[in-house]
Amino acid sequence: MIKLGIVEDHRILRTAMVNLLNDHDDFEITIEAGNGEVLMDLLDRSSLPDVILVDVEMPVMDGPATVKKYRSLYGNEVKLLGLSVHKEPRVVNEMIQNGANGFVTKAASSLELFQAIITVYNSGFYVSRDIASYLKSTDLPRLSDQKLNPKEERILKLICEQKTNEQIAQQLKLSRNTVNTYRTRMIEKLQVKNTVGLVLYAIKSGLYWVES
Repeated sequence: MIKLGIVEDHRILRTAMVNLLNDHDDFEITIEAGNGEVLMDLLDRSSLPDVILVDVEMPVMDGPATVKKYRSLYGNEVKLLGLSVHKEPRVVNEMIQNGANGFVTKAASSLELFQAIITVYNSGFYVSRDIASYLKSTDLPRLSDQKLNPKEERILKLICEQKTNEQIAQQLKLSRNTVNTYRTRMIEKLQVKNTVGLVLYAIKSGLYWVES
């Protein structure tokens, strides 16, 4: 069971999403809020959700500010999935650069939303076809001067293919903890916020290509 949080200022839409996701056998809504400030007041470190869906445009504390604040207080353990009616590069980039693990538009089907949640929970990020096209064409942030070694590059390519730590461990005959250690060290070495930052690095450096 994946525990979910929803941060959405439109009450009718939030209620509809709660009902939709609660009807899914794999999901349980444990927290809902109308903006980022309310979310921060409701969070309890001892019972955090696994994935939080965060709307971009909200009063008081919007999506990017919410993601940034959350990361500063709680780190990277919980996955944050951006949600918006817009998919312009500026909107996507601001959410990702503040620490979101992925992005889904509100025009997405319920099946795509389910896939995004499950994928971001298992692999640490979600890249839809639209967002993949954006990542391929946009000017991405400056790369770190640090270089990855061949083993790190191989693991990063598998991460980009949305493989879980367990799947990577099986393929490379490593322990799951070893793969997780590699992932953490790469994040620190490249000075990125999370797995999405690793994917951005891989795309810009030519280690991985996404098909739109």
